[in-house]
Amino acid sequence: MSGYNFDSFFQESTGGNFLPIVKYDARAGRVSKRDRGPDGTHEVDITRNFKAIFDMENAEAGWIMFPAGAAPQFHMSRMADGEPVAKPGEDFKRGVRFVLKLSKDCGGDVRELASNANAFMKGVRKLFADYKEGSKSNPGKLPVVTMADSVAETSGEGQRKSTNYVPVFEITGWVTRPEDLVYAPRNSSPPPSSSPSSYGSAPATGSTKVAAPVDEDDFG
Repeated sequence: MSGYNFDSFFQESTGGNFLPIVKYDARAGRVSKRDRGPDGTHEVDITRNFKAIFDMENAEAGWIMFPAGAAPQFHMSRMADGEPVAKPGEDFKRGVRFVLKLSKDCGGDVRELASNANAFMKGVRKLFADYKEGSKSNPGKLPVVTMADSVAETSGEGQRKSTNYVPVFEITGWVTRPEDLVYAPRNSSPPPSSSPSSYGSAPATGSTKVAAPVDEDDFG
C-alpha cells in the first residue's frame, strides 16, 4: 500500500466469491455478524468482544450502493493495485471493504466487512494511518484490530439533525497471515440466495467498549 492516497483512490472490481459478513452500524456505533441457520438468518452483536485480523494488504476501496429492499452493489478494486475507475452512478458513495478473520471468541471464521458510511470512513482513515506506520516494524504481518470506542458526531439542524458514530479502531498486535485468510476478488453484488438486507443495521443494544487483550492463540 506504499504511495496509496486513501482520499483520492476509490474505484471498481467484479467477479469472485462471497463471504458471510460483519457489519458496522454507524447510527448505533455497534458491530454485528449475520449468521445463517436452519431457522433462517439472525444477527449476533459482537461489539464488546470484537477482535479480528484485518487483511489490510488486500483492502478494497471504491463505490458502494445499498439500495432499499435490494441487494447492495459494489464497484471496488484492491487498493494496493492503485488503479482507480470512474464512479458508476450518482447513488453510489465512496466505501471500503475488508476481508477479516474473527477471533475464536467471535466465531473464528473469515468474513467481509464493507461500509460507505461517512462515520465509518473517518474511523478507517485513522486505521490505515496506524497500519502504514506499524507495518514498518512488522513486515509481512497483519494487524489484530479491536474497536476501543465509538465517538458521536452530530450534523444538520432541526429535522435534518442526525447523529452517527465514528469507530475508534485500535491495532493491538501483529500476527502471521492465517492459512484460511486468503484474498480472492469479490463479486459486485450478492448471489440471489443472499438476503437483500444482509448489510442492514446492527442491533442497537448499548454503548461500544474495548475488546479483550491481544493473544495470537485467539485465532486458532
